[in-house]
Amino acid sequence: MKKNVMLTPFFWTKGLIPRIALTAVALMLLTACSKTVQWEEEVPLNTGETIWVKRTVKYTYQGGAGNPLDMAYRPEHGGSVTEFTWRGKPYRFDLDAGIVLIAISPQGYPVLVGEGDYWNLIGKYKCTIPLYVQFVPDATGRNWTWPAKIEPWLYNLETNRLFAIPTPNRPKQRYTVEERKAANAPGLARSLSRLRINPTYTGDLCRPKEK
Repeated sequence: MKKNVMLTPFFWTKGLIPRIALTAVALMLLTACSKTVQWEEEVPLNTGETIWVKRTVKYTYQGGAGNPLDMAYRPEHGGSVTEFTWRGKPYRFDLDAGIVLIAISPQGYPVLVGEGDYWNLIGKYKCTIPLYVQFVPDATGRNWTWPAKIEPWLYNLETNRLFAIPTPNRPKQRYTVEERKAANAPGLARSLSRLRINPTYTGDLCRPKEK
């Protein structure tokens, strides 16, 4: 009498399926992990005053934009917060908007200026010149609106934000003005629109096409 024999799949016998399953579980666990990095920056204002700005960036373990298998800690979309106090009033900004400048308006309130490339992509600022976005706070200091274009008084102001932000692997708690400039120097050499508010800045996507 022949005995019934259950055939075992080749991949299972070689142990590949268990390894694949374990790898998938491990990736899911790593993706769920997150780390929060906080630091303070010394920010000189256009009024001659200096404030300390607290920044928070949340990192999650995720794949790269061009390679999902390139897993690393990267900033989480929507996980960036800027907080500061000016003349006794607290302000909080929690949009991912590529802020390059904090300045005080002639009317006496803080404004933030961000790079407009992302906003250009989503159709909010279609090739506006200069391609920056100005954010204006309401009375609470937590809700922000933006005019159709940045105001001319912002033109040529020197930027005052840290661009080379700390990572979970290389945290740093405070940056003086000199430390910020040193950290930004390599990137600013390749991006003049981040050095000062350039009145003619058009962004890469809005430059006239060569005929």
